[in-house]
Amino acid sequence: MSMKQYELLLVSDGGLTEEENKQVVSRHKEVISKAGGKVLDEAAWGRRKIAYPINKKSHGIYQFLYLEANGPILEEALRQMGYDELVLKSFVTIIKDYQEEKKEFEALLADPQKNATLTTDILGA
Repeated sequence: MSMKQYELLLVSDGGLTEEENKQVVSRHKEVISKAGGKVLDEAAWGRRKIAYPINKKSHGIYQFLYLEANGPILEEALRQMGYDELVLKSFVTIIKDYQEEKKEFEALLADPQKNATLTTDILGA
């Protein structure tokens, strides 16, 4: 099965310390590696307020993982994240080039107003 590149957003419990969060992320990176995937890079977004409470938590720690994987690897990773009580949410998107995606993310962090692209801008609506 061919491997594609993905961006995985992992939102862990906002009450964790930095060290505890590193352990959670490390544990899930290991799951991906053991399943045959490859973690290409990662980027931290940090502790942020989430849009709606999840398990009575109002803050989460956001971490992006850039992966090379296939369907079964992603299914296993998401299944394991679903069992982990410290992971509030996870989202996966397919990407063309992880280096370009990470560069866009870092530009957005540096200057959110200047570098934010609205979907309506892309669609011309």
